[in-house]
Amino acid sequence: MPDLKIFSDLSHPELAKEICAELQMPLGSANIQVFSNGNPIVEIQECVRGSDVFVVGTQAPIASENFISFCILINALRYASARRITAVIPYLFESRSDKKDRPRIAIVSRLVAQMLETAGINRAIFIDLHAPQIQGFFRLPTDTINGAGLICKFLKQRDLSNYVIVAPDAGEAKKLHPFQELMPQLPLAMLDKRRYAHDEKPTVHKLIGEVGGKVALIIDDEISSGGTIKEAADFFQRLPANERPSEVRVATTHPILSGNAMVTLNQSGIKELIAINTVPVPETKKQAAQFEFHLLSPAGIIARTIQIIHTDKSVGEFLDKEYIS
Repeated sequence: MPDLKIFSDLSHPELAKEICAELQMPLGSANIQVFSNGNPIVEIQECVRGSDVFVVGTQAPIASENFISFCILINALRYASARRITAVIPYLFESRSDKKDRPRIAIVSRLVAQMLETAGINRAIFIDLHAPQIQGFFRLPTDTINGAGLICKFLKQRDLSNYVIVAPDAGEAKKLHPFQELMPQLPLAMLDKRRYAHDEKPTVHKLIGEVGGKVALIIDDEISSGGTIKEAADFFQRLPANERPSEVRVATTHPILSGNAMVTLNQSGIKELIAINTVPVPETKKQAAQFEFHLLSPAGIIARTIQIIHTDKSVGEFLDKEYIS
């Protein structure tokens, strides 16, 4: 069996170190430098010939620069004669650009898939793709870890008898199946969010289901600006007093938290944000939170997935309960 090696780009090295700690092995040695003109250079500093290599990288601030460095790292490993290269991408670059919904725009997630293949990957691991069909952009094996397992395991440590799961829109409602499977006792509700004109922001039209007096747990696959969460919280406040939730809490897989997202979330009045550590969250943003902020590490589930792939076992059969697809 070929040697197992783990490498990381500069986007989320702490997560890569956690994965290595779970596997009880060192992080691979690579020197990644960026010249003053912005051009990166990558040098692999150990032998990887014939090795089974897993490369950890995710979308982070200055995403375009990180992605190019990630591709160069993969390509360097390919030219260093790695036997197999698996990209471990907790949050896929440009995953929201998965369709052509306006004239004269690019489907960037397909371009990302093509660039990764050209760089030299043999397979890829993701956590909660924005849309499942993105897997079809890749012409090689992919495994997608569903973040519901981690979030539900954390939630089950508390009393959930007064909770209701809320989808912020119809699109997210389709993604709640794993949560229903893992927490079947919780009722569901959905916000009907509509866009009345191309130049207007979408607004919540109505609530489908009941949240009155309950803890509303809004589940969204990612939080970028925080606008959707604030919009939902504001809508709840406009309901008659007996129809409002007692609290609003939020769970997400990808805490992008771009720009003034923390200000927006603070203004929304939510009591808690549960997120998976798929992208680096700066300490300043954690400290700015005026609500409970829990970051769950995916290192354990990623490490186990790596072990299974390395030993050529079935990812799906072994991790069905963790919702791998």
